[in-house]
Amino acid sequence: MIQRPKEELLEEELLEEVLREEVLREEVLRVWLSEVSISGFRNLASQTLGFDPKANLIFGPNGSGKTNLLESIAVLAAGRSFRTFQDDQLLAFDAPHFQVVGRAQSGVRLQSGESSPKPRKYLARVYFSPAERKHYFLDKHEVPKRSLYAGWLPITVFLLDDRRLVAGPPAQRRAFADDAVGKVSRTYRFVLSEFRRVLAQRNALLRRRGKDDELAVWEKRLAEQAKEVSQRRNAYWKDFAPNFERMSRRFLPADEIALQYHPNVREGDDYRDILACSRQTERRMGFTCRGPHRDDFRILLNSRSLRAFGSYGQQRLVALALSLAEAETALAAGRKPVYLMDDVAAELDDANARQLFNLIGSKGQLFYASARPPAVEGRRFHVRQGKIRQV
Repeated sequence: MIQRPKEELLEEELLEEVLREEVLREEVLRVWLSEVSISGFRNLASQTLGFDPKANLIFGPNGSGKTNLLESIAVLAAGRSFRTFQDDQLLAFDAPHFQVVGRAQSGVRLQSGESSPKPRKYLARVYFSPAERKHYFLDKHEVPKRSLYAGWLPITVFLLDDRRLVAGPPAQRRAFADDAVGKVSRTYRFVLSEFRRVLAQRNALLRRRGKDDELAVWEKRLAEQAKEVSQRRNAYWKDFAPNFERMSRRFLPADEIALQYHPNVREGDDYRDILACSRQTERRMGFTCRGPHRDDFRILLNSRSLRAFGSYGQQRLVALALSLAEAETALAAGRKPVYLMDDVAAELDDANARQLFNLIGSKGQLFYASARPPAVEGRRFHVRQGKIRQV
């Protein structure tokens, strides 16, 4: 009898667990981080911290390590940083490796208002060294892929420079959209990962000047995966757009804000036919020019491009509305996110700052980093030269 690889069996078990989680739409799953242990990560001292299930306020001088703590939580939750794709940059000076270990708990609240009698406990770990690269562990089992690991702890990240979502290149908006869909449906991560794998195969064939019959095989697979990606994005967008409209009205009530999704391949178009007709051109270019990997969304301010005509302040508030709408969409889908906020109220007036904290309220666990703690009740941590202490 042929035995299947242990990694393949584990991957199937994890996928089954995710699929079971996907069907619990009548329940609200709240996961909160109770403890984190950090070693070898940026400038942070090796330490273990216990957190409040509601609000955690991290403050201290500039450059002390406040954002690094938020980043370590993001690495623990999603398997990667929100600041860089280069894991080597996360290593502390002269550290051979970094490790972030976290304990979390989940409580399931039924629509009737009753709580689940058996909350689940999680133990997660992310390890990286230049020699061994990155490894993910969940409940003492190694997880073979980041797409299987990410999302066990849903997070929403708010950064001071989030206006790049509206003022930056399309790739940043696609990354935002894909991350948002993945928080609502973890199976989307697998679909997107497979689409990218097949896309890479076709691109490699194009660079090798592959024959038409070879390309046709991969184009069939690519069209199948592209259809699934597009359908899931469209379904998400129908839920996301009304939330964004409501949030943007709160912060910019005097302006008309419109959100437009621009698919690179329109619904009803034959993607396989498009790929076949593009072969000659794409062989010269060495990559696939058409498909959902080229989608974008645009935001209009009073019928004009926000990116071109919006002020810094307007772009900043719309970016905040995007992140809040993402969190609201996750809530509606039964996922209470953990909010990671890096001094996002610093450039807001008092009224908008109050509105921001009121909107979040009790909707999920909050980690807020700033030079001075905001007027919010919660557990407070002071950071100085990478050392964090509860005060």
